[in-house]
Amino acid sequence: MNRFERLISKWGWIRAEKASAPSVASSYSVNPFTLWAQNKKISPEKALEVYTGWVYAATRAIAMEVSGLEHKLFKMGKEADTEIFEHDLLDLLNGVNDYQTGIELKYVTAAHLEAVGNAFWYLEGVKNDTDKPLAIHIMTPSKVKTVVNREEFPTRIQGYEYRLGQKTYSFKPYEIIHFKYPDPNDPFEGIGTIQSIAQWVDADNYAMEFNRRFFLNGARIGGFLETDAAYTPEQLEYLKTSFEAAFKGVENAYKVLALPKGTKYEEGGKTQKDLDFPNLMDMMRDRIIAGFKVPRTALGITDDVNRANAEATDYVFAARTIKPIMKFITSYLNEFLVPRYGDEYYLSFTDPVPEDRAQKMDEMSKATGGAPVMSANEARQTYFGLDPVEGGDEVQIPFNFTPLGAPIQQPKQMNQSGRKGITKSRFAMNMKKRQSITKTIAEKAAADIAELIKDIEQIKSKNRAEITQLSDDEYEKIYKGFALRVTPYEKKQRTAIEDFNNKQRKEVIANLPKAIKGFAGAEAKAINKNDLFDLKDSMSAFVDLSTPILYELAGREGKEAAALLGISDLDILSPEVRKALDRAIELLAESYNETTRDMLKGKLEQGLKEGLSQDELADVVNGVYDYSDEVRAEQVARTETFRIANYSTQQAWKQSGVVKSQKWYTAADERVCPYCAPMNGKIISIDEDFFKKGDEVTGSDGSKFQVDYSNVSAPPLHVSCRCYIRPEEISLE
Repeated sequence: MNRFERLISKWGWIRAEKASAPSVASSYSVNPFTLWAQNKKISPEKALEVYTGWVYAATRAIAMEVSGLEHKLFKMGKEADTEIFEHDLLDLLNGVNDYQTGIELKYVTAAHLEAVGNAFWYLEGVKNDTDKPLAIHIMTPSKVKTVVNREEFPTRIQGYEYRLGQKTYSFKPYEIIHFKYPDPNDPFEGIGTIQSIAQWVDADNYAMEFNRRFFLNGARIGGFLETDAAYTPEQLEYLKTSFEAAFKGVENAYKVLALPKGTKYEEGGKTQKDLDFPNLMDMMRDRIIAGFKVPRTALGITDDVNRANAEATDYVFAARTIKPIMKFITSYLNEFLVPRYGDEYYLSFTDPVPEDRAQKMDEMSKATGGAPVMSANEARQTYFGLDPVEGGDEVQIPFNFTPLGAPIQQPKQMNQSGRKGITKSRFAMNMKKRQSITKTIAEKAAADIAELIKDIEQIKSKNRAEITQLSDDEYEKIYKGFALRVTPYEKKQRTAIEDFNNKQRKEVIANLPKAIKGFAGAEAKAINKNDLFDLKDSMSAFVDLSTPILYELAGREGKEAAALLGISDLDILSPEVRKALDRAIELLAESYNETTRDMLKGKLEQGLKEGLSQDELADVVNGVYDYSDEVRAEQVARTETFRIANYSTQQAWKQSGVVKSQKWYTAADERVCPYCAPMNGKIISIDEDFFKKGDEVTGSDGSKFQVDYSNVSAPPLHVSCRCYIRPEEISLE
C-alpha cells in the first residue's frame, strides 16, 4: 500500500496482490463471475498480476525511458514563447507528494498504462476544475471504478470510486486526471497492452511452467512402468513410489536404472529437444515484446547485433514507442492540469529521439553543394579540442561559387512556435469550451423536459376515447414522462442497495472465519449459508430501505395514471394495495439476499478447494459485492421500480372502474428485445395476467425462459425490462 492509500484510509494495512505468474486469459479462479469476466477485457487485477518475466522487462524498459524525460513549461507570447524554469507547476511535477518523486510518478503512470490502459492521478486539495492541487497521488487502477451515467445519452462520467479494503472513497471528475489508452469498445476506460496480448502472455507462462516442471520431475517428461508380473494394486503403487523416490528430480537425473524382472520403462512424452523448446521460448518472447513495441536491444538481448542496427532500433524505439507515450501523457496534463495555472502556459518535454547525424550531414552536404560550413579553427576546437591556427578563422569556399543574392526580408507574422500572437493556450480554451458544452447540454436537457411536460399536459386534455386512439409514436411521450418520473426513484433504490451491500459486505468478512471453519481436510463440509449473514435480519434491513422509496413511487404513479383519464381525487394506496406492495417488497428482499448467499457460498467453496488463504477469500467476498454494486444493484433497482410503477398504474385504472382492458406497450428502443417485441400491442383484461408463474415465454428468435419470480400482470417481463402499459378499452361514462 502506498502513502496515498495510508493517507485516505484509517482501516489499516492493505495486503499486496499475490505476485505469482497466473494465467491471464484462461483462468478465472479468483474472479467470482467467470461468464461475466469472459465477456469483458481481462480485468485490471489479472493484468497487474503478471508483472513478471518478459512483461516486466518490456514494461520496465518503457517506463524507465518515459520517467527520464523532463517536462518543460512554456509561456506564450506575441512574438515568441518563453521557457519557464521556475514555477509552481514544475515544482508540483518534480516533487509530487511527500513520498514520491516526479520520476517515480511518470514511471508508475507509464507502467499502469501498459498494463491496464488506465492511470489515475488524484489531485489533492482541489474543490473545482480551476483549483491548484497541493499534491498528486497515483491510484492503483485495479481499485478504481469509473462511475458513468448510463441513463442518458450521450453518457458521461459522474465520478470515480476508490476501494481500499472495506472502505470506498468517492471523487468528483475534477479531482482525478484519468489517462487512458483508448479502447474502441469503451469510451470511458482504456485498454492496456497486457490486456490485449493476454493469450501470448499465457503461452509464455505455460511454457515457463512446463520448463520448470521438467527440471523438478527429471530429465524426461513422464513415463510408463509396464510389467508382466501379477502385481496387486498395492504392489504397483509401491513400485511407482519407489521409482519416483529413486529417479525423480534434478538431483537424481541420469542415475542407472534397475527394474524388477518383467518390468520395463517406456517414455510417456517428448524431451525438450523434441519440442524445440529454445525456439518456442524465443517465439513467445518476441511476440510479447512486439506487443509492447520494445526492441530486443532495449532488453539487453544483443545476439546478432552490431552498432548500426543497434542505433537504428534505439531510434525506432524512441520515435515510435517512447515519444508517442510521452506526448500522450503530456496532452492530458495540458488539457486538465496546466490551465489551472493560467491560460498562457503549456507543457512540452525533452525529445527522446536521437539525432540522425549521418542523415543530417548528408542533407547539409547536398544543400551546400559540398562546400564547408565552418572554419578550420571551429572544426579544430569542436572535434579535436585543438588550439586555433593563424588564418583559420575564415570559411573557405570553392572559387567558382557565386552568390545567389540576399534573402528578401519578410514581415514577422508568427512567433517561434508557429502561432499568430496567441495569448491563451489552446488547452485552456479547450477547458472553457468543455465547461460551455456542459452548461449548454444542461440547459438543453431542461428545455427538452419542459417541452415534454407541456406535450403531456396537452395529451391529458384530450378525452378518454382520444387517448386510446393515440398511435404508438404519439403515446411515446406518455411513456417518456413515465420513465422520467421513475428514474429518480430508480437511482434512489440503487443507492440504497449499494449502501446495503456495503454494510452486509463488512458483516460477511467479519463472519468469514466462522463460515469457513468446518471446510477443511478430506471430510470437508459445505459452508453453512447462515454463518455468512443472518437472512431474516438482512431481509428486514432491505425491506426498511426499500419501502419508503417504492411506496412514494406507487402513490405518485397511481395519481399520474388516474390524471391521464381525467380523474384527480384517486388515492390508490388502499389497504389491499399496501398488502400487495408489502408482499412484493418482501419477495424482493428475500430473492436478493438468497441470491447473494448462494453466490457467496459457491465462490467461497470454490476458493477453499483451490487452497486460497483467508485474505484471498476476503478478496473473493469483495468481488461478489463489487459485482453486486456494479451489475445487480442497477438491474434490481430498474426492474423493481418499473414493476411497482406499472403495478400502481394498473391498480389506479382498476380502481377507477373506467379501464376494462390494458395493452402491453413497448418503448421504441426496446422493440428489438426478442421477448418484448412479440408482446407489443398484446391486450388482456385489466383483471388478468399476461403470464402466470411457471409459464414459458418464447422470444421472436426462438429462445425461451420460464417465468419463475411471480405472475406478470404488468411489465416488467424480464430483468431490466422497461416496458409500460396503456389503457385499451375505456368506459366513456
